[in-house]
Amino acid sequence: MARITYSNRLEALAKKPLSDYDRGFVESLTRYYSKKRSLSAGRAAAVRRLEERYSDERLARAAENPMNERLSALELRVSKGTWDAGFVESLALQVARGRMLSDNQIKVLEKIEHRHSDEAIMERAKWESEYSGDSRMQEMAKICATYYSAVGYYGALSQDILSDDGFVPSREQFTKITGNKYAQKILAAWYDSPKFELGEYVSLRATAPGSARRTFKKAGVVVKVNAAYPQTPALGAKIYQILPFGAASTLIIEERYLKSARIK
Repeated sequence: MARITYSNRLEALAKKPLSDYDRGFVESLTRYYSKKRSLSAGRAAAVRRLEERYSDERLARAAENPMNERLSALELRVSKGTWDAGFVESLALQVARGRMLSDNQIKVLEKIEHRHSDEAIMERAKWESEYSGDSRMQEMAKICATYYSAVGYYGALSQDILSDDGFVPSREQFTKITGNKYAQKILAAWYDSPKFELGEYVSLRATAPGSARRTFKKAGVVVKVNAAYPQTPALGAKIYQILPFGAASTLIIEERYLKSARIK
């Protein structure tokens, strides 16, 4: 009968469903043994603990755990590459090794199951159809995403909305990015009736920034209303494009800095 060495035992361990940490440790032991042709007492004891932890008997008992079937069914429902998918895969590996899940892990698992239930899937499909067919909702999302991408909140969500015309935020994401008090002010600035109409004469208020005053000396005419998405949740944040009299180029400025001008 061939002598079983640590090389054989470590090779057998490497074929087991090891955790990432244990796999790295086994690889480290294998390299050490290949170089030294022996293991220290501490390393040898570590091999025995790993063999016990991943024994065929223990793995066989783990395979009979009903949680395996529950997790396998859920793995088919979650979208690959998502946080939910990664979490479910992590739990499945733990159960396969015979580890019990903590109460907190079970709670998170139940939330993921709820998010991917038949009812939740149907609700998402209904929402996606509703959002994809509503140009105003899509516009609202882009208006708010433009604002938040500039101020640094909802960065990933804003980027998805702005860079991918086919992206559909979840109902919860849409509500978060358009329903808060700052977003509502931004949307109001865009959708509210303008104080100044196309072709109307306007001049600057005393509160207008100096950069505007350098090109807008006296008065000008409105050439575009809603020239850009609002940039601030301030009152009067609707943006106009103005052509100052005598100027060679137009000026982009907020409504709060303008007033009507009477020109003879």
